[in-house]
Amino acid sequence: MVRKIPTAVAAFDSIIKGGVPEGSLIMLMGEPGAGGLEFAITSASKLSIARKNPERRSTIIGGYNDDTYIPSSTTYVSITKNEWEVKRLVSLTVNTDLYNSFFENFKMRDLSGLYFRNSSVPKSWVSTGSLFGQIEGRDILEEMVKFLNENGNDSVVIIDSLTDLITSPQINQNILIDVIKGLEKAAKKWSSIIYLILTEGIAEKRLEQLISDIVDGILVFRWYSSEKYTIRFRYLYVPKFIGVLAHIEEERVLRFQTKVDYNDGFIVTYTERIR
Repeated sequence: MVRKIPTAVAAFDSIIKGGVPEGSLIMLMGEPGAGGLEFAITSASKLSIARKNPERRSTIIGGYNDDTYIPSSTTYVSITKNEWEVKRLVSLTVNTDLYNSFFENFKMRDLSGLYFRNSSVPKSWVSTGSLFGQIEGRDILEEMVKFLNENGNDSVVIIDSLTDLITSPQINQNILIDVIKGLEKAAKKWSSIIYLILTEGIAEKRLEQLISDIVDGILVFRWYSSEKYTIRFRYLYVPKFIGVLAHIEEERVLRFQTKVDYNDGFIVTYTERIR
């Protein structure tokens, strides 16, 4: 039987009966600021808390414990951000408790030096100052695959971001598709979940559809506003997810209203159902 790995967004996990299938390759696709990266940060942070504090586990993962599994680490691949920038981003997104948890059992590969190597951007702007002792390679995808092959097992993997890979002139899109296909297979062997961050509308339609066909699940994050309200709302949609979508359809869920909270991270505030 395939175990489930909680997303640690409790109200979402409760709908999908405890989490996503172990070994899922998940594309987090959405509008800028709508919550995709925050979802991944929240997931990794809260799973780390649940791993370290069993007494908090049922609260964090929505009450399902029987067939759920928590990976032992967080593995982060950054294409354009250095270590300092990632730490700054997380610190501005969540509180100290979640921040500290995010960086426990944490492994990172900073590829920003490779990404900007042949650009007109001065080296001083992108200097990593990394504590991880990154060694420059020759090819972004080759270095990413090598790092994940060594560190992706039993982990919450965040690739930040697919947007950067798609828009880089250094990346051959056919090779990128092969790498994504490989990640889909590797995730099952690693007992991991892999989050791919993609800004909606960046990839040309054919490429976006190719990637959508490969991944196990797609979570879409969008903003909504109307003349009736003075504020914007964030919504989460699930157009595809093997082993998950059936539960959402059974519960007649149309979409999830969400918000990003400094103390709780990414949370579902309201579940809209088909009447």
